[in-house]
Amino acid sequence: MDLRCRKTGCKYNCDLTCMAKSVSINKKFICETYEEDKYKEKDFSSLIFSDTPPKIADYRHLKDICLRCDAKCLFSKQNKCIANGITINSALTPDTPKCITFMKP
Repeated sequence: MDLRCRKTGCKYNCDLTCMAKSVSINKKFICETYEEDKYKEKDFSSLIFSDTPPKIADYRHLKDICLRCDAKCLFSKQNKCIANGITINSALTPDTPKCITFMKP
């Protein structure tokens, strides 16, 4: 599983990739693992439109990550995400780290 995150102000975000050992998505598709780091740039769009685009970490296949998902989603089976990867967005939800990989079952 590959975990991409556009919440650049999160302490687990490294080059737009989530480095948390476990991730939990609640019923409203919100990432409960998100923890703000006041020293990191929070606005992803400012990184995109700068003269130096953001560095994006290489694909990481995480076999043993615990990805709990309580949402009613096509990829949620017995409260575990079975998608190949997920993305947490910031542009659509600037104040809330929401999973945008969500699909209605």
